[in-house]
Amino acid sequence: MQTPTNLPEALQYIAKQQQEKVASQIAEAQLKLLTVSYDKAASYTTVIIFGGYAGMFALWQLSKEFLSKEQALWSALLVLVSLLSFVLFEVLKMILVTRSVFKKLAVLRVPEVRANPQRLLAALTELEESQHAGLGGFLVAWAITVAVALGGALAGAGILGYSFIVGLAR
Repeated sequence: MQTPTNLPEALQYIAKQQQEKVASQIAEAQLKLLTVSYDKAASYTTVIIFGGYAGMFALWQLSKEFLSKEQALWSALLVLVSLLSFVLFEVLKMILVTRSVFKKLAVLRVPEVRANPQRLLAALTELEESQHAGLGGFLVAWAITVAVALGGALAGAGILGYSFIVGLAR
């Protein structure tokens, strides 16, 4: 827009600048939210992996002298299934989150969208709606993974704990 020459043009020019500023602030806030959300999710996963599975392997070290061959085989198999299901799900989640972040970044980087709050909110709403469409399958995969990973880990830990306690009692 050219430099305004009268009051209505000046008001329109100021209003447009304000809209661009608001849209840019919304885009920046969304970028910060994405970064913080991703960091927190990664931190949570790290705590679970190091806490849960490290404890499992510590218990394995304590109980290995008391394990029969069958107990060692079954606990190893159960823990392996648990770890594989968890890792595969985390890889799937990483792919989906990364795709989501890149799609949102693409929307937030479009100059026409950044300059107009209505276009920005419409683009973000459309993106969110398209991402919610695939959420059902993801939740089913999450539920199955939790059942398999937790079931395998608890069963494996149960075998290890049982052999450790029985071995100490002898």
